[in-house]
Order: sequence, then C-alpha cells, then structure tokens
Amino acid sequence: MVHRRRVQPLILWSFVLLFLVPHETSAEMYADIYGGAVFTNKTDVTVSSTSGTTTTNQGLSVSDTWTVGGRTGYWLDRFDWLGFGLDVFFFRVNAPGQSVPSTVTSGGQTTTSPAPFQWSLPVFGIGFDVLRLRIPLLRSDAFPHGRLQPYMSAGPSLFITYAGTPMNVQPQNQHETDVSVGAKVDAGVTFMLTKNIGLFTQYRFTHFTSELSYQNAVTGFSTDSYRATFDSHHVLGGLSIQFP
Repeated sequence: MVHRRRVQPLILWSFVLLFLVPHETSAEMYADIYGGAVFTNKTDVTVSSTSGTTTTNQGLSVSDTWTVGGRTGYWLDRFDWLGFGLDVFFFRVNAPGQSVPSTVTSGGQTTTSPAPFQWSLPVFGIGFDVLRLRIPLLRSDAFPHGRLQPYMSAGPSLFITYAGTPMNVQPQNQHETDVSVGAKVDAGVTFMLTKNIGLFTQYRFTHFTSELSYQNAVTGFSTDSYRATFDSHHVLGGLSIQFP
C-alpha cells in the first residue's frame, strides 16, 4: 500500500515553476551530481495498533550512512542570483538492533520498560527547489556569473520509504511503501574551474515523517502503523556543469 498525502498539488505547482518560468525569460541551465555522508538525529518510533495498544520506542539511535544524488535546473539570466531546480537523491535511515525505553499504553494503563527494537528504511527523495539564491562573486569576461558562487536553496520534497515486515509481526511476507511530503534546505558554495565546470561543497538538512502499516496476526489480525520523524544532516560534495 502506498500512502499519498496531498502530493498532487505539490507536484503540479512545482512543475509550473520549473518548466513554465523559463519560457518567459532566458536562463542558465545546470546539472549537478554529488555524494556524501548523512548523520540522522535520534528519533522515536510509535507503533499504533487497531487493537487499542500504542507503543512508543524512545530515543532510537540511527547509524551514520551515505547519500548520492543529482539535480538539474536553471538560473535566470537577467536576475542571475535567482534560480529553480529539481533534485533526486537516495540515502538510508538505519537503526540497528538496540535496547530502548518502550512506553506501552493499553486499556488506560501505561508502562515503560527496556525493549529491543530495530528499524531500517531506504529513502528516495525528490526535492523541488522552488527557491534557489546565489551570490555571483569574482565576475569577469571568462566567468560572467561569477567564479565563486555561494548559494542556498529550499523547498518541499517527496520522501519515498520502503520496508519489509518488522520483527514481532506475522505474517513476515509483507512489504509497505510510504510517500510523504517533507522539507529540504541546502547551503553551499561552487567554485568554477572553467566557464562550464565547477566543484561544490554543501550542507543539507532534510525533515520528513514516514508511516508504514502492517497486518499483524499476532495481535488478532490488527493493523500496526509504524510512524517516525527523521531529521538528517548531509555533508555533500560534487561536480557542477553549467551552460551559460
């Protein structure tokens, strides 16, 4: 089952910005590829069951991991400090097996005790950079848009997560996918080696919530929904090709 949370208006508006605006003014196109490291904050995973039980696994530690991605878009020619873009990337949120405080609420009673838990999700992101800003520094005839280009971008993103059946859930052959709307913010700097080729380094912050539901025969064929919010810090480096 795929959960779609009002993503169609977001996609429509983003495509209007990305593809209709260039028809009204000339633009400088770009294409970037990148990779780097990801550091995700601790998080809580809440399991809500239709049987009436809610379990919150608190302070789950998430391992450091890696990310790769690519983006494309354009900078306006007349206002070359303003641009838009589309960003596609991949990383994982992997919480290995660990013992965490687990708070169980059932029948009006709440208890907290240590419990084992693990959770691992691959994450595919589609970022809509509805606003990109840069400062064109060190302009010259060879580098009309600046050889040094500090920049930032922000916008909504689609986060697609996928996971098989969690432990303690039967049957074990279930697979769930969630599509949710989150946010992405970037800040970095590009140094142009030539008029068309540059290198960049940047920091990225991503925020999203994933919710995956499974049928659980162990608790009388109830539906268990696993919900967690992930805040991640990405340190990236990559290659930029610009087409003035």
